[in-house]
Amino acid sequence: MQPCLALLAAAALRLAHGAECRALPPVDAPPGASFTWQSLAPGEAAPAPASYRIGVWGDSLTSARNFFDAALQASGIGRTAVLPSFIQAGMGVPGLALPLKASCASPSWHTAYAYRAKAEPPAFAPGLVSMAASSPGATLALDFRFPRADTRVRQLDILYDKAAPEGSLLLAVSVDGQEEQLIPLSRASGGVLRIAPPAPMARLRLRLVSGQIRLHGFLPRYVAAPGVVLDTLSIPGALLRGWQQLDPGLLPAMPAYDLVVLQYGTNEGASPAFYPAGYAAYLRASLARVRQLQPKARCILIGPPDRGVTGTSAADPMKYSVIHRRIAGTQKQVGAEFGCAFWDWQGQTGGPGTALRWARASPPLMQPDLTHMTAQGYEVSGRMFARSHRFTIAQH
Repeated sequence: MQPCLALLAAAALRLAHGAECRALPPVDAPPGASFTWQSLAPGEAAPAPASYRIGVWGDSLTSARNFFDAALQASGIGRTAVLPSFIQAGMGVPGLALPLKASCASPSWHTAYAYRAKAEPPAFAPGLVSMAASSPGATLALDFRFPRADTRVRQLDILYDKAAPEGSLLLAVSVDGQEEQLIPLSRASGGVLRIAPPAPMARLRLRLVSGQIRLHGFLPRYVAAPGVVLDTLSIPGALLRGWQQLDPGLLPAMPAYDLVVLQYGTNEGASPAFYPAGYAAYLRASLARVRQLQPKARCILIGPPDRGVTGTSAADPMKYSVIHRRIAGTQKQVGAEFGCAFWDWQGQTGGPGTALRWARASPPLMQPDLTHMTAQGYEVSGRMFARSHRFTIAQH
């Protein structure tokens, strides 16, 4: 029995310390480096200052960086001058390219998406995704060395809440591979955990020791303040209705963006229940919510690109092309009612039938699913977008 007990004890220890997420790249750090921390109200979160702030929300077509990296470059804005002010709590979400060198999360974290939620009242921060854990040992790690190897963070605000406001919550946090510090948050119902390292940090690791926690996002303050903030908050599979689940109370200081870009339509068009009149009402309700939260921002809607139908026996190969034309027309009309410009992705790249033509191009610009583009296809599209809606950065 003793060997069996020893094995059980070892297994329990592994659970207590988490199913470790994979090792992140090493970093040089002063020996014995520590940090200070504070528990703050949500309104005390500190988005990074910048001369120009861009917020992008959409689906898988902009959840990678190719499109907007190309658009910014075509506008004469270098990638190294651009940093985020809000990083989604979406570690491990397939297809989501976070603005980090690397990140990981152990399997015991559970992801929730605003576009799937039907909760009342709303319960999501601007990232429209959250991660929750209740198993001791749940671990996540972030490496902030992006887009340059020398990028460092001098302060990090972690936005969180607790399923049991009066319940116990104990975290273990380490910076740059140094010793963990225990952080008790039992007396806080939720809000902001501020980490202030003694020297600018490259990596952070967080482990749940006890209790329950839900993470909504990370607000980094970098050593070198960005000239442009770009918060790309798109999520694969997302729908514009996710904005109805955004709770301003989770981040009362949600920054006022100079430019808000909304790229949706492909997933709405895939619904069997799609019909134009219903989509127009849906769009008006969603844009009203956007304008309630971002009343002064310049606004651009990006319509869905072309989409084909796979399979040689497809009954209607132009099915989605036709739906996307209807969506584009509705976005242009309804968007104008809310002061939003419109970019016709499908029309500007060649109109109905483009998906098949781009898939047959050399090199291919569209993937075989005739829905998602290749990296080069997104880059071509981003440059086209910049020609129509060039980023003109006004100094504040």
